[in-house]
Amino acid sequence: MSTQLTRELRKLRIDEGITLMEMAKKIGVSSAFLSAVENGKKRIPDTFLDSLVNTFSAAKLRHDEFEVLINMAREEVRMDLVGATKQDVELATCLTAFARNFESMTTEHKQRVLDALKE
Repeated sequence: MSTQLTRELRKLRIDEGITLMEMAKKIGVSSAFLSAVENGKKRIPDTFLDSLVNTFSAAKLRHDEFEVLINMAREEVRMDLVGATKQDVELATCLTAFARNFESMTTEHKQRVLDALKE
């Protein structure tokens, strides 16, 4: 299954002038695993983004974009609440409620929330 992430990973690899096997070795995964990721058949591990941006300067410049694409491919966003304060947990709970209602929100409402979070 081709996704925006899989297309961008292939583009990055081609722009770097390296094979799938070379890219896999550089980011510390097997070529079979990277191929499965590129084909949308494997879940992207939590360490993938860090490996990608720490290895390829072009990916580092597009860190935020790759993070969004990875989250889209996973179809989830996870939060680590280890050591979180009460306020952190409360905010995470509100964000979870927001996520549950996300599909029913208007584009305008989503933009207002996005703008407020970027402040």
